Amino acid sequence: MNYIPEILQKVIEDISNLPSYGEKSAQRFAINLLKMPRGETVDLIKHIAQMLDKVHPCKECGIYTDQEICPICTSEDREKTSICVVEESFDAYAIEKTGKFKGVYHVLGGRLSPLEGIGPEKLNIKSLVERIRKYQAKEVIIATNPTVEGEATGNYIYNLLKKYPLNITRLAYGLPFGSVLENADDFTLSKALEYRVKI
Repeated sequence: MNYIPEILQKVIEDISNLPSYGEKSAQRFAINLLKMPRGETVDLIKHIAQMLDKVHPCKECGIYTDQEICPICTSEDREKTSICVVEESFDAYAIEKTGKFKGVYHVLGGRLSPLEGIGPEKLNIKSLVERIRKYQAKEVIIATNPTVEGEATGNYIYNLLKKYPLNITRLAYGLPFGSVLENADDFTLSKALEYRVKI
């Protein structure tokens, strides 16, 4: 006999359909919604509905925005000849927080993952080539995540773009500041050695 209310089970199933949410994390999410004061939960649901109505990918770069073209792409202070390629919008937001990058972004909307059925045709790659031509880009920074899939995606983009007269760079890999060497994984240590810099 199932003691879980049918609608609660349905919500858990819907949440677990989201990427990176398993059944246990979906259960926690649903229970936390039930524990919140009712007014706060209703506000959250309203905000989610508003987000779905107003937020969409920028027509130029693919970053999530509430405008047709995002403020980064429309800014006259940005160098459109320098394009930073990221997997998702929040990767671009993270780089933007540093205040060090003055170019524009290109959001792929994911990364290559054959096991999940995600090939190049499912990513925002075709428009990247179009933007390179349109703005006569001089540099493309590949800023995919330091994972197996991120590496494969970065290599795919590099091989696609190497025929263009571009400076193609990759974000450096290495040890996070304040970390201890013995706690670093093999991949991080090998990349830190591979991309070491002259002092």
